[in-house]
Amino acid sequence: MHISKLSLVNYRNFANAKLKFSKGINTVVGENGAGKTNAFRAIRLLLDDNMVRSAHRLDESDFHRGIGSWKGHWIVISLEFEEVSKDEPIQALFLHGTGVMDEGSVGRATYNLIFRPNQEIRSRLASLKSGDKAGLAVILDPVTIEDYETVFTGRSEADFNDGAFYKKVVGDFELVEFGKDSLTPLPTFRACFA
Repeated sequence: MHISKLSLVNYRNFANAKLKFSKGINTVVGENGAGKTNAFRAIRLLLDDNMVRSAHRLDESDFHRGIGSWKGHWIVISLEFEEVSKDEPIQALFLHGTGVMDEGSVGRATYNLIFRPNQEIRSRLASLKSGDKAGLAVILDPVTIEDYETVFTGRSEADFNDGAFYKKVVGDFELVEFGKDSLTPLPTFRACFA
């Protein structure tokens, strides 16, 4: 098993990035401040048991500065694995952990960390009329990092790197358009891998 892709949305110096890895040795090269350490920290948030507390409590400084106000936006970190081992414990992790039991073995899988506003805030955003910037400010101004939740999902084909998909699920902050998709439970984004 190896990591084949790291996807980052709104995380530190990454507004929207996909890093692809080949089986074997990969080299990550970049200038100081390019995000090498942040990319590895993102991987650790998902895989390192010592980082569990950090993964559950991201803060304002973890949001990409280019989005302007972080309030209402989501951070999405996703890892894709290929050549998943046929060993029973590994298969159990991906099959049982995601609640999809009716399939054969998994060859490719994902593991995702989503840091998003809680259900109450997402409901209030979804109830806004299109273009209601004053209403958006009323909802977002009092938001604090304590109003956020961390959700871990697996086996997802949801592509938050796709700007249209992000706007459909999270919302369009410029046009003030928030659909009901942000209220959909994340398991519906799961899809089966071969």
